[in-house]
Amino acid sequence: MAIHAFYKRRRNHMQLISSASRGRYLRLMAISFVEILETIPFGTYYIVSNAKMGVIPWKGWAAMHYSEVEQVAGFIWRDDPVVSLNLELFRWSLVACAFIFFALFGFAGEAREHYFHLYKSLARRIGKSTSTSHGAPLACVVWVTVSACPYSL
Repeated sequence: MAIHAFYKRRRNHMQLISSASRGRYLRLMAISFVEILETIPFGTYYIVSNAKMGVIPWKGWAAMHYSEVEQVAGFIWRDDPVVSLNLELFRWSLVACAFIFFALFGFAGEAREHYFHLYKSLARRIGKSTSTSHGAPLACVVWVTVSACPYSL
């Protein structure tokens, strides 16, 4: 409902936000939208899957705080398709979340600017020149000699 209300008043809100922070705000809205799209299906799946396994009796707080972590061999938990799917979904969902977060925030202009400053700092420390042609950041020049090419152009 909050996203719907925001969408209705979007023009008004965008006039208040400066152009520099508009991109950050839209990325935050995008990650919120992705979180909603991912949490609802995965949460529903895990609730239904756990409900099908049955209710485990409560043993008390002592069992929770002083319990041991069981180690189960991979060939045992991989034999049960439900357990295998649950564990693998959880494991790979963390990786997918990391990629989504980096895709939204790691390629932003200010992040690339920070990468370039880090590159310049590291290059200075090892003695490499950081000057580029025509002031373009991260310019790449490739020299091709025609005489080295086996086929003439």
